Amino acid sequence: MRIKRSKEPAKMQPPMTPMIDCVFNLLMFFLLTPTVMSEGYLTTNLPKTSGPGSAPTVEQVRIKIELFDEGTKGEDVSIVFNEVQSFGSNFDMLRAALEEKRAQGLAADMPVLISPTMATRHKWVVKAFDMAVVARFTNIQFSVPYE
Repeated sequence: MRIKRSKEPAKMQPPMTPMIDCVFNLLMFFLLTPTVMSEGYLTTNLPKTSGPGSAPTVEQVRIKIELFDEGTKGEDVSIVFNEVQSFGSNFDMLRAALEEKRAQGLAADMPVLISPTMATRHKWVVKAFDMAVVARFTNIQFSVPYE
């Protein structure tokens, strides 16, 4: 008994459902995304004092309070104000120096940077923060402790 085989190859048809899904997804994407105008311009408010020939920008002054641990277990602290004045551990002198800066006309939002060392106890950092608040400074920042 012989089986007849057809000479025509089997027809391969790719699956149409995923293809239709992709086409509809692309269609929805292009219909729903906003089109960018090829003409026109975007309105901007650029500063008038920038670019060549403009006046140089003035750097804002920052007050820096450095705290160094003193003693065997950090039970005392050494305060350095603006990298020049050393107050030992006298926080009243720090408060007086900060109030003097405010009396000289520095704004309340002038940055005050408190920079402790890694071994400085937290209570000294909080005390320096309190002195800046007493002097009515509002922009008090902290730096990452260093070794």
